[in-house]
Amino acid sequence: MMSSILSPEKIADLTEVVLCDSGAAMQAHKELFRFSQNAYLPAYETNDNPSGNSCDAFPAVALLIDACNGAPLCPSRIHLAAGWANILKVAAWKAELASVRDAFIFLKNAGIADSDLIPFASSPVSDLFPYLYYGKRLDVIKKICTMARKQIESRIKKGGVRADCHMIAEDAPRIFASSL
Repeated sequence: MMSSILSPEKIADLTEVVLCDSGAAMQAHKELFRFSQNAYLPAYETNDNPSGNSCDAFPAVALLIDACNGAPLCPSRIHLAAGWANILKVAAWKAELASVRDAFIFLKNAGIADSDLIPFASSPVSDLFPYLYYGKRLDVIKKICTMARKQIESRIKKGGVRADCHMIAEDAPRIFASSL
């Protein structure tokens, strides 16, 4: 299903595309940006996820980049609307981040001190999000969005393609951090 949504023919006709990891991410992006429906690429729409819950969007991001690189035309702007785990995977460019240790160096570069990471060293990366979010470390979260944007842009071989990454809050369908 995902490969047909991300085919070179589908994206060639679009000037902007939005890859969404959940129905909530799509809704949050639509409320803020109001793009046409055909600009939205729902990575979460698979046979085993009919309810629109968040999915692993990393393979879809990689597939979209491959489609852009293989297509004669590519959208001039790519948006990724996703939750913490998916933005972090794209920013680190790793398909799996089992623990904070997997992203230790990367998170340090985003501005998190060693002493802040030590309690989370063997924790899943999802445990770090509440610490940053409720600890008002939006500067770090915004840097992670910017790192994800740079990862996408650096992998597209066509010049002039911009990327924007928008992080969605898990408790409410809204964008709370962005690379813009």
